[in-house]
Amino acid sequence: MTGSGVTRILLVEDEAMSRTFLSELLTSGGYLVGAHSSAMSASRAFEAFRPAALVTDIDLRDGPSGIDLVVALKKRRPTLRVVILSNYAIAPDRRHAALADAAYLNKRALDVPSVLLETLERLFRDDRSTPMDARSAAGKLDGLTLAQAEVLRMVAAGLTNEEIAARRSTTVKSVENMIHRIMTVLGVEADHSTNTRVLAAKVFINEAGEPGSEARPPA
Repeated sequence: MTGSGVTRILLVEDEAMSRTFLSELLTSGGYLVGAHSSAMSASRAFEAFRPAALVTDIDLRDGPSGIDLVVALKKRRPTLRVVILSNYAIAPDRRHAALADAAYLNKRALDVPSVLLETLERLFRDDRSTPMDARSAAGKLDGLTLAQAEVLRMVAAGLTNEEIAARRSTTVKSVENMIHRIMTVLGVEADHSTNTRVLAAKVFINEAGEPGSEARPPA
């Protein structure tokens, strides 16, 4: 907060129109907004801006993802409130400490603008009595956990299992097992002429759009 008591929100959205819409919405709710188009830009501004909450898209196209940013900033300020936005519904992943208290909003839920403001209000009240993930009509990605959705995004971005394992600090075998579970959830079955990774990547792109390029997470 500032000295005048205005709550600061760090907003990260790579699409200009969406960023403007969200910034105006948050400003109308009485928040002071610092809007950025990339995780790297937001990370650099973090200490000087001193936000009380982060609102970020999960897929930021070029550079680190919204999840990378959340993990990095929560290390620097564990009390930071977080709202994660996505073009598809995802199951909250409470196993990662940095994501345990995050709120998850499907962007389709923003057709009712008050949803975002109400979610932030609930976070600031520390009200966890109701689920914080806003879901809409089921899509093909809706059955995935946050971790599975992130791995599928990396697959769609063209990363190998070895590269995904390095990014997630896990083993190649663990990545292979997760990808197998993802294929099961998506109902993807390969025939002799089609690679399952290609089919899974197509599902992601059809549901969520082209994934951003991968880069090193912000420090």
